[in-house]
Amino acid sequence: MGTIRTAPPETSEPEIPQVEPVTSAECPYLSVDEASRLNGELATDVRIDDRVDPAACFFYSADGAVQLTTTVYSVESEERATELVDGSAPVGESERSHVEGGWTGGRTGGPGGALVVLARGTQVLAVQSTQEQSVKVQRVAELVAPRVAD
Repeated sequence: MGTIRTAPPETSEPEIPQVEPVTSAECPYLSVDEASRLNGELATDVRIDDRVDPAACFFYSADGAVQLTTTVYSVESEERATELVDGSAPVGESERSHVEGGWTGGRTGGPGGALVVLARGTQVLAVQSTQEQSVKVQRVAELVAPRVAD
């Protein structure tokens, strides 16, 4: 009889890192005033996660709840970026969305909030809001996308 030895599984960084509002700071590509105007709800505070580049931004309402988030992810390939967009805003279940600079994807909205998710090359931009109207997050994406482009 022998002993079976197993090595622990290799750990690797997740493809899409979890982002969290860890630092009180200004968003580098969207001001509180712009977020308030475009999202249609007064933002009173912003926190960022600067462990990703560009930083993920979390905008808060007066009651202390997150009302708007913006995150840019970089992935291995254009194909993977498209897969992530299609998984989040599937064709046929979302309105198609296009933003200056070659960003394409989809947007959804309803009682649970609104989402715009776009890909350009190996980057994925996700804008989420507690607002029901996807046109509001579309406006945020139209402002943010050119600012975070390589």
